[in-house]
Amino acid sequence: MSERHAAISRVLVRVLLLNLTVAAAKLVLGYATGAVSIISDGFHSLTDSGSNVMGLIGLRAARKPPDADHPYGHRKFETLSAAAIFVFLLFVVIEVVRASFDRLATGITPNIAPFSFAVMIATLAINIAVVRYETRRGRALTSELLLADATHTRSDVLTSCAVIVSLAGVGLGYPLLDPIGGLVISVFIAHTGLQIARDTSRILADRAVMDEDAIRRVVMSVPGVLGSHHIRTRGSPDHTFLDLHVWMRGDASLDEAHRISHVVKDRLMRTYPQIADAIIHIEPPPAAPEP
Repeated sequence: MSERHAAISRVLVRVLLLNLTVAAAKLVLGYATGAVSIISDGFHSLTDSGSNVMGLIGLRAARKPPDADHPYGHRKFETLSAAAIFVFLLFVVIEVVRASFDRLATGITPNIAPFSFAVMIATLAINIAVVRYETRRGRALTSELLLADATHTRSDVLTSCAVIVSLAGVGLGYPLLDPIGGLVISVFIAHTGLQIARDTSRILADRAVMDEDAIRRVVMSVPGVLGSHHIRTRGSPDHTFLDLHVWMRGDASLDEAHRISHVVKDRLMRTYPQIADAIIHIEPPPAAPEP
């Protein structure tokens, strides 16, 4: 687990440096040209950096071992950090919408030059590389934090494309496309925030993580097991807690039932390495209904 946390931290630090570079380039360009779409995109990229910092803080808390107050460990702090990204996005949406409506009211035309397109295309290329890298590492490390952050950065790719289109429109003599581009960006950001909120809320609300039938098939493959029910899972895809009831013969000795339950647990955790712990309740099969 410590090696996994160290690997995730390295990814976040690398992505943080790239996000800061992209955000600085967009904000400098945006304020130099007066383009609200570029400024909005710059603030969007800046929240990527903020979410990286939040992720590093949450990851540091999540790596702590279980203690008396947190017997299940601190793993959900990583999930809470992913949820914090949604809060960042909410503030960004408010700021982007406000700036866009202000520009619609004033009607100021930004100063667009060929250099503006060069900077936006370069930052777009960096964002695409970051999304691919972070998604690949997130899947390899089964980290919802990295996957949520990659989803956030993916929205930057879409918003940068919208900015380039709006800049082209301004260059062709349609200055209203600049604030309209800002509003389009706010839609992309809001959609990304809802996706992240949905995924993290499932974990925090203890939604079922694993397929019940798949678990039952593994349990039933153990000799001496007559059936199982009340199969429940919770946690994250890479750190799952499982509890279930296993049926055994009513006349089985305590030693035999204990041995079989350990075989069931070992087989489950070997088949599904993401299971952090499994609690097995032993009971006789339900009595057949009287005719």
